[in-house]
Amino acid sequence: MFYLLVLFGIVLYYFFMAPKSIRSTINSIGIMVAIAILLILAGMSFMKLIQSPGEVYIIAIMLVLGFLALRDILKLSSKDLPFKKDK
Repeated sequence: MFYLLVLFGIVLYYFFMAPKSIRSTINSIGIMVAIAILLILAGMSFMKLIQSPGEVYIIAIMLVLGFLALRDILKLSSKDLPFKKDK
């Protein structure tokens, strides 16, 4: 709760009292904190993904292969058959 109050005070200072030079510093610190949080969350989600059962990986591989197969089918050109006559 204490840290929440400190954060609230910093946010109020940022919006109402901070000069431009301090705002740019706070912006860069905020960006670094956001990047650190995103990296931590990415690491935690990777660890959770490793703990998944094997069927999840098979499903993911089958989805990728199905997507690639459909993409290749849509790229096929259609040729006229030699025995087909136009009238």
